[in-house]
Amino acid sequence: MTTTEARNLPALLQSLHAEGFSGTVRVSGSPGGTIHLRDGLIGAVETPGAPTATSVLLTPGRIGDEAWLAACAAERDTDRLGGYLVAAGLLGAAELEIVCTAAVFDAAFAMAIGPPGGWTLSDPEPTLLAGSGVEPRRLTEETTRRIMRLSGPWGAPGELARVRPTPVPDAGLRRGISDRHRSVLSAVNGRRTARDMAFTLGRGLYAIMLDLTRLEAQELIRWEAVAASEGRPSTAPRALPGRGDGDVLTSADTPAASAAKAAPLPRRTPGGASWPGNGQTRENPPEQGPAEERDTFPAGTNGGHGGL
Repeated sequence: MTTTEARNLPALLQSLHAEGFSGTVRVSGSPGGTIHLRDGLIGAVETPGAPTATSVLLTPGRIGDEAWLAACAAERDTDRLGGYLVAAGLLGAAELEIVCTAAVFDAAFAMAIGPPGGWTLSDPEPTLLAGSGVEPRRLTEETTRRIMRLSGPWGAPGELARVRPTPVPDAGLRRGISDRHRSVLSAVNGRRTARDMAFTLGRGLYAIMLDLTRLEAQELIRWEAVAASEGRPSTAPRALPGRGDGDVLTSADTPAASAAKAAPLPRRTPGGASWPGNGQTRENPPEQGPAEERDTFPAGTNGGHGGL
């Protein structure tokens, strides 16, 4: 199978891995994102739906802003920035590997729970890379596991990601709450989604969502019914199935379905991004049909959002 025959993103990435491809895969959709490959391995995934490795390092102050700017000025090749951070003593090699690899898995999860889209390929773009890279099959399996883990009575993970929980009165005064859960609880205010909290705290989206389900199970937070707002990744639906007195969502009520009704996802046209070394445009095959009719990350889970 060649890349032009790939019928979904996991198949595409597997083909690129076999080819030893180095370059960039731009994925449309909501939130969509960018996948960076080096020699067929996934070195970074960036999406508006989850914090990048840079955000995880800077937001909680693991690396100070001034030190980061100085490092960027000293090493202008972002692909080599990680090595410079380690050499300068700003970060340990193992910690850098953990942070960057975790960001790859988290961004893939964030992309997988949103409405799928198509893709285009382009030349490599410099970015902060996970040292050894991640094999596509491993990324697909882990993303599928995470989606299944977060599929529950509250609905599909894509719906849970849009909920804006509120704290139960005096929840912060209760004893026995771990520091990690307490930090998440402190970010719950009825306005923030899980994505908002991830960026606020500099933590992964998946970890935040998992902690929210645990806090809700302990009756420290509750899901609130908030009117949906189209076109934004941080959007709350009506009350989730089995939670509260709001309307029960059906597949036709989900943000993904509403977006599909409003307008089809953009179709790629000739003249887009090309492979390194030639002028041919590479995109998913025309016989696939509209992007909204197929799963970008099929995983066999509910909600119509498969795993990478």
